[in-house]
Amino acid sequence: MQLKYLLILATFGLFTHCAEKSASEFTLEASYASTAPIIDGKVNEPIWQQAKPIRLKNNRTGKEVQESALQTHVKASYDDKSLYFLFDCKDPDIWAEFTQRDEYLWKEEVVEVFIDVDDEPKTYVEIEVSPANILFDSYIVDPENIDVPATAKFNLPGLKTGVTVQGTLNKRDDEDSSWTVEMAIPFEDLANATTERVGPETEIRLNFFRLDKNQGKEFASYAWSPTGKSFHKPSVFGKLVFK
Repeated sequence: MQLKYLLILATFGLFTHCAEKSASEFTLEASYASTAPIIDGKVNEPIWQQAKPIRLKNNRTGKEVQESALQTHVKASYDDKSLYFLFDCKDPDIWAEFTQRDEYLWKEEVVEVFIDVDDEPKTYVEIEVSPANILFDSYIVDPENIDVPATAKFNLPGLKTGVTVQGTLNKRDDEDSSWTVEMAIPFEDLANATTERVGPETEIRLNFFRLDKNQGKEFASYAWSPTGKSFHKPSVFGKLVFK
Protein backbone atom coordinates (compact mmCIF):
# COMPACT_ATOMS: atom_id res chain seq x y z
CA MET A 1 0.00 0.00 0.00
CA GLN A 2 2.81 2.38 0.91
CA LEU A 3 4.66 1.53 -2.33
CA LYS A 4 1.52 2.21 -4.36
CA TYR A 5 1.15 5.59 -2.65
CA LEU A 6 4.76 6.50 -3.40
CA LEU A 7 4.30 5.55 -7.05
CA ILE A 8 1.23 7.79 -7.28
CA LEU A 9 3.17 10.69 -5.78
CA ALA A 10 6.07 10.12 -8.17
CA THR A 11 3.75 10.03 -11.16
CA PHE A 12 2.01 13.21 -10.02
CA GLY A 13 5.36 14.94 -9.55
CA LEU A 14 6.47 13.93 -13.04
CA PHE A 15 3.19 15.16 -14.52
CA THR A 16 3.46 18.49 -12.71
CA HIS A 17 7.03 18.96 -13.91
CA CYS A 18 6.03 18.30 -17.52
CA ALA A 19 3.06 20.65 -17.26
CA GLU A 20 5.25 23.43 -15.87
CA LYS A 21 7.79 22.91 -18.63
CA SER A 22 5.05 23.05 -21.25
CA ALA A 23 3.59 26.25 -19.80
CA SER A 24 6.96 28.00 -19.65
CA GLU A 25 7.56 27.14 -23.29
CA PHE A 26 4.90 29.66 -24.26
CA THR A 27 6.09 32.65 -22.27
CA LEU A 28 7.29 35.65 -24.25
CA GLU A 29 9.45 38.28 -22.59
CA ALA A 30 8.74 41.87 -23.61
CA SER A 31 11.72 44.21 -23.30
CA TYR A 32 11.24 47.77 -22.05
CA ALA A 33 11.73 50.45 -24.70
CA SER A 34 13.22 53.64 -23.29
CA THR A 35 12.54 55.18 -26.71
CA ALA A 36 9.43 54.13 -28.63
CA PRO A 37 10.24 52.49 -31.97
CA ILE A 38 9.22 54.22 -35.19
CA ILE A 39 6.45 52.07 -36.67
CA ASP A 40 7.74 51.67 -40.22
CA GLY A 41 8.35 47.93 -40.49
CA LYS A 42 12.11 48.33 -40.14
CA VAL A 43 14.23 46.58 -37.53
CA ASN A 44 17.00 49.13 -36.98
CA GLU A 45 15.89 50.42 -33.56
CA PRO A 46 18.02 49.29 -30.60
CA ILE A 47 15.02 47.75 -28.84
CA TRP A 48 14.61 45.14 -31.58
CA GLN A 49 18.25 44.17 -31.25
CA GLN A 50 17.73 43.59 -27.51
CA ALA A 51 14.38 41.78 -27.55
CA LYS A 52 14.40 37.98 -27.48
CA PRO A 53 12.63 36.30 -30.44
CA ILE A 54 10.26 33.38 -30.45
CA ARG A 55 9.79 31.22 -33.55
CA LEU A 56 6.43 30.08 -34.90
CA LYS A 57 5.82 26.37 -35.46
CA ASN A 58 3.73 24.43 -37.94
CA ASN A 59 0.23 24.95 -36.56
CA ARG A 60 -1.06 21.56 -37.71
CA THR A 61 1.78 19.37 -36.45
CA GLY A 62 3.38 21.52 -33.75
CA LYS A 63 6.79 20.81 -35.27
CA GLU A 64 9.56 23.33 -35.89
CA VAL A 65 9.69 24.87 -39.38
CA GLN A 66 12.97 23.49 -40.69
CA GLU A 67 13.14 25.38 -43.99
CA SER A 68 14.90 28.68 -43.27
CA ALA A 69 13.17 30.41 -46.21
CA LEU A 70 9.78 29.97 -44.48
CA GLN A 71 10.55 30.71 -40.83
CA THR A 72 8.76 33.36 -38.77
CA HIS A 73 10.11 35.14 -35.69
CA VAL A 74 8.26 37.47 -33.34
CA LYS A 75 9.60 39.95 -30.78
CA ALA A 76 7.79 42.01 -28.14
CA SER A 77 8.52 45.32 -26.45
CA TYR A 78 6.62 47.90 -24.40
CA ASP A 79 6.75 51.25 -22.70
CA ASP A 80 4.37 52.99 -20.30
CA LYS A 81 1.79 53.60 -23.03
CA SER A 82 1.95 50.83 -25.63
CA LEU A 83 2.76 47.27 -26.63
CA TYR A 84 5.04 46.76 -29.62
CA PHE A 85 5.36 43.63 -31.74
CA LEU A 86 7.72 42.79 -34.58
CA PHE A 87 7.12 39.95 -37.05
CA ASP A 88 9.97 38.81 -39.33
CA CYS A 89 8.51 36.53 -42.01
CA LYS A 90 10.80 34.71 -44.43
CA ASP A 91 8.83 34.35 -47.64
CA PRO A 92 9.84 33.51 -51.24
CA ASP A 93 6.49 34.67 -52.67
CA ILE A 94 5.05 37.83 -51.07
CA TRP A 95 1.63 38.97 -52.24
CA ALA A 96 -1.55 40.69 -51.09
CA GLU A 97 -4.61 41.64 -53.12
CA PHE A 98 -6.89 43.11 -50.43
CA THR A 99 -6.74 46.93 -50.22
CA GLN A 100 -9.36 47.91 -47.61
CA ARG A 101 -9.37 47.73 -43.83
CA ASP A 102 -11.29 44.78 -42.38
CA GLU A 103 -11.38 42.78 -45.60
CA TYR A 104 -10.94 39.05 -45.02
CA LEU A 105 -7.15 39.03 -44.91
CA TRP A 106 -6.91 35.44 -43.65
CA LYS A 107 -7.81 34.28 -47.16
CA GLU A 108 -4.39 35.48 -48.35
CA GLU A 109 -1.04 36.03 -46.60
CA VAL A 110 -1.15 37.64 -43.18
CA VAL A 111 0.27 37.78 -39.65
CA GLU A 112 -2.04 37.75 -36.64
CA VAL A 113 -1.89 38.42 -32.92
CA PHE A 114 -4.65 37.58 -30.42
CA ILE A 115 -4.57 39.51 -27.12
CA ASP A 116 -6.58 38.67 -23.99
CA VAL A 117 -6.44 41.09 -21.03
CA ASP A 118 -9.20 39.76 -18.77
CA ASP A 119 -10.35 36.60 -17.00
CA GLU A 120 -12.92 35.76 -19.66
CA PRO A 121 -11.19 33.46 -22.18
CA LYS A 122 -13.91 33.85 -24.81
CA THR A 123 -13.23 37.57 -25.26
CA TYR A 124 -10.06 38.87 -26.86
CA VAL A 125 -8.74 41.25 -29.51
CA GLU A 126 -7.64 39.94 -32.89
CA ILE A 127 -5.28 41.94 -35.12
CA GLU A 128 -4.19 40.96 -38.63
CA VAL A 129 -1.75 42.73 -40.96
CA SER A 130 -1.02 41.85 -44.59
CA PRO A 131 2.21 42.38 -46.58
CA ALA A 132 0.51 45.45 -48.11
CA ASN A 133 0.00 46.87 -44.58
CA ILE A 134 -3.76 46.35 -44.72
CA LEU A 135 -5.37 45.90 -41.32
CA PHE A 136 -8.12 43.72 -39.88
CA ASP A 137 -8.96 44.31 -36.21
CA SER A 138 -11.81 42.79 -34.28
CA TYR A 139 -13.08 41.89 -30.82
CA ILE A 140 -14.02 38.23 -30.39
CA VAL A 141 -16.82 37.36 -27.94
CA ASP A 142 -17.50 33.75 -28.98
CA PRO A 143 -14.56 31.95 -30.63
CA GLU A 144 -16.69 29.00 -31.69
CA ASN A 145 -19.39 31.08 -33.41
CA ILE A 146 -17.77 34.24 -34.76
CA ASP A 147 -20.04 36.82 -36.37
CA VAL A 148 -17.35 38.22 -38.68
CA PRO A 149 -19.22 41.31 -40.01
CA ALA A 150 -20.25 42.29 -36.48
CA THR A 151 -16.88 41.78 -34.83
CA ALA A 152 -15.05 43.57 -37.66
CA LYS A 153 -16.87 46.78 -36.75
CA PHE A 154 -14.55 47.01 -33.74
CA ASN A 155 -11.55 49.29 -34.30
CA LEU A 156 -8.49 50.01 -32.20
CA PRO A 157 -8.26 53.80 -32.62
CA GLY A 158 -4.60 54.18 -31.71
CA LEU A 159 -3.24 51.09 -33.47
CA LYS A 160 -0.28 51.75 -35.79
CA THR A 161 1.31 49.27 -38.19
CA GLY A 162 4.23 49.41 -40.59
CA VAL A 163 5.46 46.90 -43.18
CA THR A 164 8.59 46.57 -45.29
CA VAL A 165 9.03 44.00 -48.06
CA GLN A 166 12.40 42.57 -48.98
CA GLY A 167 11.44 41.63 -52.51
CA THR A 168 8.69 42.72 -54.89
CA LEU A 169 5.11 42.65 -53.66
CA ASN A 170 2.68 40.90 -56.02
CA LYS A 171 5.32 39.88 -58.58
CA ARG A 172 4.60 36.20 -58.44
CA ASP A 173 7.22 34.99 -60.94
CA ASP A 174 10.29 36.12 -58.98
CA GLU A 175 11.77 35.02 -55.64
CA ASP A 176 11.39 37.27 -52.61
CA SER A 177 13.19 37.20 -49.29
CA SER A 178 11.03 38.39 -46.38
CA TRP A 179 8.57 40.91 -45.01
CA THR A 180 8.54 42.54 -41.61
CA VAL A 181 5.66 43.98 -39.62
CA GLU A 182 5.75 46.38 -36.69
CA MET A 183 2.71 47.05 -34.50
CA ALA A 184 2.13 49.66 -31.80
CA ILE A 185 -0.95 48.94 -29.67
CA PRO A 186 -1.86 51.49 -26.97
CA PHE A 187 -2.67 49.86 -23.65
CA GLU A 188 -5.76 52.07 -23.34
CA ASP A 189 -7.16 50.60 -26.57
CA LEU A 190 -7.13 47.13 -24.99
CA ALA A 191 -9.16 48.15 -21.93
CA ASN A 192 -12.70 46.79 -21.65
CA ALA A 193 -15.59 46.66 -19.20
CA THR A 194 -13.88 43.93 -17.16
CA THR A 195 -10.36 45.34 -17.23
CA GLU A 196 -10.74 49.12 -17.23
CA ARG A 197 -7.01 49.79 -16.99
CA VAL A 198 -4.39 47.87 -18.96
CA GLY A 199 -0.64 48.24 -18.51
CA PRO A 200 2.55 46.35 -17.69
CA GLU A 201 0.92 45.22 -14.44
CA THR A 202 -1.86 43.42 -16.36
CA GLU A 203 -1.70 39.67 -16.94
CA ILE A 204 -1.86 39.40 -20.71
CA ARG A 205 -2.36 36.15 -22.61
CA LEU A 206 -1.79 35.99 -26.34
CA ASN A 207 -0.92 33.96 -29.40
CA PHE A 208 0.76 34.69 -32.73
CA PHE A 209 -0.01 33.26 -36.16
CA ARG A 210 0.96 33.51 -39.80
CA LEU A 211 -0.75 32.32 -42.97
CA ASP A 212 1.59 31.65 -45.89
CA LYS A 213 0.32 30.88 -49.39
CA ASN A 214 3.23 30.54 -51.81
CA GLN A 215 2.72 29.85 -55.48
CA GLY A 216 3.16 26.20 -56.30
CA LYS A 217 3.34 25.15 -52.65
CA GLU A 218 0.87 23.81 -50.15
CA PHE A 219 -0.88 26.37 -47.96
CA ALA A 220 0.86 26.68 -44.59
CA SER A 221 -0.20 28.01 -41.19
CA TYR A 222 2.19 28.77 -38.35
CA ALA A 223 1.62 29.49 -34.66
CA TRP A 224 3.55 30.27 -31.51
CA SER A 225 1.32 27.97 -29.44
CA PRO A 226 -0.11 25.55 -32.05
CA THR A 227 -3.86 25.05 -32.08
CA GLY A 228 -4.07 22.13 -34.52
CA LYS A 229 -6.88 23.62 -36.57
CA SER A 230 -8.81 26.81 -35.85
CA PHE A 231 -6.63 29.61 -34.53
CA HIS A 232 -9.40 30.58 -32.14
CA LYS A 233 -8.42 28.39 -29.20
CA PRO A 234 -7.84 30.67 -26.18
CA SER A 235 -7.12 27.72 -23.90
CA VAL A 236 -3.63 27.43 -25.44
CA PHE A 237 -2.71 31.13 -25.41
CA GLY A 238 0.76 31.89 -24.07
CA LYS A 239 1.71 34.57 -21.54
CA LEU A 240 3.42 37.93 -21.99
CA VAL A 241 6.01 38.77 -19.34
CA PHE A 242 7.21 42.35 -18.88
CA LYS A 243 10.95 42.57 -18.29
